[in-house]
Amino acid sequence: MVQKRRRGAELEQAIYQAALQLLKTKGFLSFNFADVADLANTSKSVIYRRWQTPFSLAIAAIQDKITSENHGRTDDFTLTGHSLREDLLQLLQRFIISMQTFKDFRITELLGEATKEENTTIQQLMSDGNAIDLNALDHILTRAKKRGEIVKTDLPEEIALLPFDWLRFQLFTNQPLTERKLELLVDDVLLPIYQSKSRSD
Repeated sequence: MVQKRRRGAELEQAIYQAALQLLKTKGFLSFNFADVADLANTSKSVIYRRWQTPFSLAIAAIQDKITSENHGRTDDFTLTGHSLREDLLQLLQRFIISMQTFKDFRITELLGEATKEENTTIQQLMSDGNAIDLNALDHILTRAKKRGEIVKTDLPEEIALLPFDWLRFQLFTNQPLTERKLELLVDDVLLPIYQSKSRSD
């Protein structure tokens, strides 16, 4: 029986699934196009045409998993909170899930082996991620204002991104992230900042 030739999204998903399986079982140090092609039942040339390096394929596969399992990016999922506090908790919980996926696939090992060219990819990845996080925060603050909550919206970007940076550090250094810690972050740090008056008020 002649095997059906896969194309487009179907082929891409087969490659991503093979890549994720190899990353989880062998790690990035042993990750290569030949093994991915063999497991995905395709050719190396197909993979070479789509991704320049194993590193770029690994990042793409992890990002695809995060997006599909989270039903979208952190700035386009449906918020169901009835207050700024509830929305912030939902956003940060979603962010933790995304970062945990990177951790599950040995992202620290991957980053440690990045070349100079791949570091450029990492910087772009971080920049894109920051833009998504800031957009998600803007959406949350807009919702809060529509509910009549008084919120501060003029924070510098580096301050607005602090909770994401802190959560990323906690996860990648294997610190326990309990629900209580998340509530303290929101109640004792973020809400006082967002609900404080601007200097011009």
